[in-house]
Amino acid sequence: MAQKQEIEVEIAPDGETRVHIKGIKGKSCMKYADLLKKVLGRIKEIKNTSEYYEPDAHIKIDVGNR
Repeated sequence: MAQKQEIEVEIAPDGETRVHIKGIKGKSCMKYADLLKKVLGRIKEIKNTSEYYEPDAHIKIDVGNR
């Protein structure tokens, strides 16, 4: 069974945004981070989880209107 993939976005009252990418193994998560950077703007800090250091997963990002 495939692991659930999630992107958790938290926006504080002062406008600071925190993003946690879950369930995406390896450096593939950075593809999502790059996409979010285009949407949300400048990145202040990146903290890699243990999943970042696992073997890469093959992903496809499909952004479209639904």
